[in-house]
Amino acid sequence: MPEQIDVTIYWSNENQSMSFYTMYAHEIEEMIRNYYFDQAHLFTFVDIEIMKEWIHDVFCREPAKIIIDTIKY
Repeated sequence: MPEQIDVTIYWSNENQSMSFYTMYAHEIEEMIRNYYFDQAHLFTFVDIEIMKEWIHDVFCREPAKIIIDTIKY
């Protein structure tokens, strides 16, 4: 399971606003538990659409695009 995931979030296509965000282990576990499945295994893959849904619910904004910059184990 990753300790942290660094992402770049593009919010809309019109004004090209973006944010940098770091998801830490407790957030990753919460995302997996609430949006994906019941149990997190050592080798867990989360679809980018699940990550978009989680970011939407956390920030109350719809991300247009998400880029995963780094994953630290």
